[in-house]
Amino acid sequence: MAAKLKFTVAALMLAVIGLSVADIPNLVGNWTGFGEGYQNGTGYLNENEAGALTMMISEQRGRLFTGNLIINNSSEHKVVSPMIEGFSGIIALDNKTLYIAEYEKGYDIGTIISNDMLELDYLEDGKNAGGFIISLVRTITNAS
Repeated sequence: MAAKLKFTVAALMLAVIGLSVADIPNLVGNWTGFGEGYQNGTGYLNENEAGALTMMISEQRGRLFTGNLIINNSSEHKVVSPMIEGFSGIIALDNKTLYIAEYEKGYDIGTIISNDMLELDYLEDGKNAGGFIISLVRTITNAS
């Protein structure tokens, strides 16, 4: 009886582990969008003032991913750009929440809304502290 119970528990654990691995979303590709926010010294910025953002996820291994962020440049944007910044990120156990550390400065907390839609909430501390809400849509999908 004890051996049968141990076998059943082990089988259930493997099934749960298999399900969570299968549910990990593939984020590889280019995600583009606009946002709004507030930055110390600049004030509130709407979509036109903050500019476009492209998140290029070049590699993903399980729940870990990496790539580059590109902030678009235009004379009407108040954000200093163009800027390319690398990052590393993780997908949380819920397979919906993202945590990203940008290599120069700042952090993003994201939510996977659908296979091709994300929201990133950017936070930066220090002299240029601020927060931005950015909606992104996948424009290019790459196989990983």
